[in-house]
Amino acid sequence: MIETHEINRIYSIRLCSGEMRAWKYLGEGSGKRIWWCDSSTGLIFNEESILYAWELVGEFSPISEGMGVQKSGY
Repeated sequence: MIETHEINRIYSIRLCSGEMRAWKYLGEGSGKRIWWCDSSTGLIFNEESILYAWELVGEFSPISEGMGVQKSGY
């Protein structure tokens, strides 16, 4: 099954450490790389550059704002 995500939507991500993050899905770029933006740091990266295990939990819920998400610019 191919997962599809909505561009510019923010998703809740669980890192292998158990830490929860909010990543904005930026879509597919050149070379079929998938790009994300960490909403708390503003860092933009592609999935190939991630050096740890993670899983997409679901769409980010505003109730989870304690995750350090920047609201400005998103």
